Amino acid sequence: MNTQVSKISQTDKRQANDVLVKLISDEVLPSLKAYYPNSDFNWRGNLMLFANEYAKQLYGMGIIAKHVRAALEMARLLSTSERYAPNPIEFKILCLQSRGMPTLEQCMAEINDQRVKNYGKDKEWSEPLVYWLNQSIAAARANLTDSAWQKMAKEKYTKLAELYGKGELNPIPLQLEYSAPPAYLKYVG
Repeated sequence: MNTQVSKISQTDKRQANDVLVKLISDEVLPSLKAYYPNSDFNWRGNLMLFANEYAKQLYGMGIIAKHVRAALEMARLLSTSERYAPNPIEFKILCLQSRGMPTLEQCMAEINDQRVKNYGKDKEWSEPLVYWLNQSIAAARANLTDSAWQKMAKEKYTKLAELYGKGELNPIPLQLEYSAPPAYLKYVG
């Protein structure tokens, strides 16, 4: 019985991946080629290989066709300022952002806002992604140049986006209250 279940799940996985590959090969890659004429699309007849790579990044992230099309629209808007088309990882992040994940700019704005307004106090975070991004980059802020810190923040954001997409991002931990016992209790015997 267990072997049948694994065969069914493998079949479902293959079908879901085939749907993503078809969507990417029929809509996404031709559109990216049109949006980014300066980009070198040297596919050499291996369009399905590239479509598989994009689909592999999106599989298991809860991405549906609506999110892919919204990400394609974001890529179109980015084509006015960007020279190169998004690679599979960047396209995955665009799809997750169309699904509701905050952008890196939104995360950084919230982190800076909390840093200024609530310095030394408990902070209220809008998303676990923003909290964990802050936890992973806050200590390095004092030691790195601003450009190096921004680069590190982008790398951490990309890693956290993977966890966000798979639903594996831990929730924001509860704040613990500590109330010190009164001083006279240490002398009571």
